[in-house]
Amino acid sequence: MILTNHKDFNLKQTFDCGQCFRWDMNESGVFVGVAGGYVIEAFQTEKEIIIDCPDEDFIIEYFDLKRDYGKIKNSINKDEIIKAAIQLGGGIRLLKQEPWETLVSFIISANNNIPRIKKIINTLCQSYGEKIWHKGEKYYTFPSPEKLAVLTREDLAPIKSGFRDKYIIDAAQKIASGRIDLSSIYNMGSDEGRHVLKQIKGVGDKVADCVLLFAYQKFDVFPKDVWIKRIITNLYNISEKDIDAFVEKKFSSLGGFAQQYLFYFGRC
Repeated sequence: MILTNHKDFNLKQTFDCGQCFRWDMNESGVFVGVAGGYVIEAFQTEKEIIIDCPDEDFIIEYFDLKRDYGKIKNSINKDEIIKAAIQLGGGIRLLKQEPWETLVSFIISANNNIPRIKKIINTLCQSYGEKIWHKGEKYYTFPSPEKLAVLTREDLAPIKSGFRDKYIIDAAQKIASGRIDLSSIYNMGSDEGRHVLKQIKGVGDKVADCVLLFAYQKFDVFPKDVWIKRIITNLYNISEKDIDAFVEKKFSSLGGFAQQYLFYFGRC
């Protein structure tokens, strides 16, 4: 797929904004990632974005290519702060990721940094995922809940996830057994979906909200970790307890987009 109109799409901003962990740039400047059971390559020049994947429909959905991001940015561009954030990170697109992988990835992200998160996830996939060959190189799918549900904490020790291993196993067991149906959350509101996800050990509001935003496209959700709380309180001079009301009033149903632009702005 070749995209020639990409003023609202920047690969580096999209992959580096903290929403995903399985994309890396190779020595040729090509981003390579594993999603949807595919090894995908993506490359950007000044004039076009080239995405190599055998399933065009998956790419359209995964990169949210049917959505008008210019209209979204105009809708939330309500002050000089968000305007500056949009100018800096306006190429971010919210990926539509697979819920199970997103859930485990953000369980692993708790009290962690991005390089270590990526290393843990890669080791988990290499240990328990299915092998994919691409251009002579080995890649791995994300392991299924059924694969992880039968493991012990000792089995997961090599991935070095620390206290998170018991949460990964709990999530796998609840989903593999059917106690929690991740597919049902697509048809739920954000509050109901959050309640379901928080039945898994280690899943609080922040992890649940990341899953709701990055997997289920619940765009009213505004995930709050220590970084975004610091960014919002400093930039807008409000107290931490007032963040939810502030976001609801200013950004309404598009809070998730604002969160990504502000998070990227505050970390750059």
